[in-house]
Amino acid sequence: MAAPRKSAQQVAAREKARAKARELTERHEKLIDLAAEFFEQQEQADFIRSDARQKADALIAKAEQDAESAVHAAAERVQAMLNAGEGRAAVAARLGISSAEVKRMADMVSQQPDENQEVPADEHAA
Repeated sequence: MAAPRKSAQQVAAREKARAKARELTERHEKLIDLAAEFFEQQEQADFIRSDARQKADALIAKAEQDAESAVHAAAERVQAMLNAGEGRAAVAARLGISSAEVKRMADMVSQQPDENQEVPADEHAA
């Protein structure tokens, strides 16, 4: 059997090289696609975390507002007890808090104007 011609060997080598290059190019394209998907998923994770932080901050702000409202309502109850003639020490003992806390709550109520209270007529003219 005769040895294949040199030009036939070159053609076969080129075809083999082209096939290998196609294979490497396809692999490279697949890796590029996977990298792009990776970055998309990373961005999605960052967005989810950011959105969750915003929702949590809003929830905490609302809870703080509600808690402050409840504390003010509790302070109003303390003030009502004091207005009913109960002494500061007796109110403190009844509620299990210190006299200083009773004073703080009473001050809280007295510092905030009562929304239901009408402004006297002489203050309207000022």
